[in-house]
Amino acid sequence: MGNRLAIALVGACAVFTGLYALWARDARPGHAILDLEFLAAHVWACVLTTTLVTVVALVATRWLVATLARRRYGTRHGTATATLGVALQGLYGIDKLSVRVVPYERTRINIRCRPATPLGDLTRRLDQQAIARVRGVLGPSADLPVVIRLHVTRL
Repeated sequence: MGNRLAIALVGACAVFTGLYALWARDARPGHAILDLEFLAAHVWACVLTTTLVTVVALVATRWLVATLARRRYGTRHGTATATLGVALQGLYGIDKLSVRVVPYERTRINIRCRPATPLGDLTRRLDQQAIARVRGVLGPSADLPVVIRLHVTRL
């Protein structure tokens, strides 16, 4: 939703700027639409314009990097993580759980546990009930393949 809103906002600004330029050209055919001599005469206007262009470029770069990172690494799914925690409740040694959904590709489950964790019980419980519960919570992403990364920490 955020990407669509940002693109719609930028598009609306571009359309209104273009319509203003067309109106200004038709209303005053002999005048320039953008007078660069004003920027040369007023130093504050040049500084303000430079600052504005820099801020817009930084915001656009941050948005692009965040969008590309979300596509590669996915987004956290808190409800699915909580459901996984409930399904694995009672197993000793689980330190951290996380569920991420990479759009149109896969669901990633990361489990970090201690060396004393019963891995046989963990995999059995994942196979029998935990994955089915997590898929039930995911909604439209339930049909994606699930990748489980199990990390056992050292002492």
